[in-house]
Amino acid sequence: MNLLDTNIIITASKNIEPVASFVRQAIEKNDLILSPIVIAEFSVKASLEETEKLDLLIDKFKVVPIDTTIARQAALYRKQSIKKNTKVYLLDCFLAATAKVHNLTLVTHNTQDFPMKDIKIFDPLSLS
Repeated sequence: MNLLDTNIIITASKNIEPVASFVRQAIEKNDLILSPIVIAEFSVKASLEETEKLDLLIDKFKVVPIDTTIARQAALYRKQSIKKNTKVYLLDCFLAATAKVHNLTLVTHNTQDFPMKDIKIFDPLSLS
């Protein structure tokens, strides 16, 4: 199952390949999970049409809530990044924690934002 980062939804909504095709295939295979973080981030700048498309995804796919297990794992990722003197945003830690806790593949263009070694990460741009 794939957990989409905000940048993937933005790229797919602009119909940029190969990302748009990757997302369409994941939709057809029912192979998506959504995060409330990504929904919020995308919605901030989304047009009415983009919001309507996002609502269709929300209606069709599971939105994984942020629970205590995810929150604790996100905090652990953030602590590790601080110890290593690297900059990993807390929201990215929440996405990574969601991927880890639910054994999902995090789909993102910003692989450098996720230095965690214990999660699966995929950039659909690597398909081109």
